[in-house]
Amino acid sequence: MDKLITTSTDYLVRRQVIDEDDRDIYEYGFHALYNNIIDISSIVIISIWLGQVPQSILYHLSFVAIRQSAGGFHAKTHLRCFVMSTAIWLLSLWGISQTSSPAVCIALAGVSLILVWVKAPIEHENSPMDYDKVKHMQVLSRILSTAFFVVILFLALVMGKSHFWITGSLAYGMASHAVLMLISLFMEHNKRV
Repeated sequence: MDKLITTSTDYLVRRQVIDEDDRDIYEYGFHALYNNIIDISSIVIISIWLGQVPQSILYHLSFVAIRQSAGGFHAKTHLRCFVMSTAIWLLSLWGISQTSSPAVCIALAGVSLILVWVKAPIEHENSPMDYDKVKHMQVLSRILSTAFFVVILFLALVMGKSHFWITGSLAYGMASHAVLMLISLFMEHNKRV
């Protein structure tokens, strides 16, 4: 990965697209870009292999939307993040395939909703937020989690067990985010003790 990042940046410097003084910025950008490509490609390949593409899309829709505004646990390395995120996602896909109870979906989404309303946003030490940003993220995370909860509640009540995978995928995405919030809160509590 480091060689690819260096080669990409060297190419832009040689072509005079970027200035040598900006090398660090572009290397960081390439690092983020290539990691995102690896992550998304892995999700697509695994989803196709498992035959659960629609479930994965809906899961990630609710998970990522809420995570972006509500925050939560961040692993120290990309590899740890990738392994942990993939494990939680695969466990969620398994849970979706094993559960057909609309009540479970409502409960999972409800716990996530409450947690977001009470504790979001969770700041990361590498990305502190000022008061205005915290308020903005708080409102955004509450709106998103409430909207997903309402959709899940509606789908659970209207569709019941038919097309459960839709309700389950959204609910497990919310629940996975709640797990990361709880881990972050637990670790923060342990730092203070």
